[in-house]
Amino acid sequence: MKKNKALAFLLFLSTFWFSTLEAQDIPPSKIYTPKQLEMIESQRNLVKQNRETFRNSLSEEQKNLLKDNSLSLKERQQALMRTLSSAQKEVLKGNRESVRKLKDAFSKSLTEKQKTALKQRKHNIKERRDKLKDYKSGFDGRREKLKEKKQNLKERAKKIKPKQ
Repeated sequence: MKKNKALAFLLFLSTFWFSTLEAQDIPPSKIYTPKQLEMIESQRNLVKQNRETFRNSLSEEQKNLLKDNSLSLKERQQALMRTLSSAQKEVLKGNRESVRKLKDAFSKSLTEKQKTALKQRKHNIKERRDKLKDYKSGFDGRREKLKEKKQNLKERAKKIKPKQ
């Protein structure tokens, strides 16, 4: 009987702990209203359409500049910007302006609760990304601790050998 109670309590605790972990990462679809989700989708579609329009306006020479792997990304962008016509520059400027207007309209539609949820979500994602970087690079102290353990084992082995 006590084992069943303990097991039930443990199951309850694990379920509760898992639900709090899950609640920390709220997907955007639960933060935004359906109207806001439509705004996001229309913004994505507009960006795609603008990119396609800009790509279609590029000449073969400009496309070749973008494909030139001998240049770094920044160098390719700078070389492309030097070759753009005034009409292409206007297209880029118009694209930036339309996206900026959509972003402003979207940010005005957010409530304070949504803003805090988004800030928390951004913070959680940043923390997870930092932890992953630390894990991959070994800065979380595990590598150093492992080296210390190895060194301690070597020192112990040296101390044991003279006694024998």
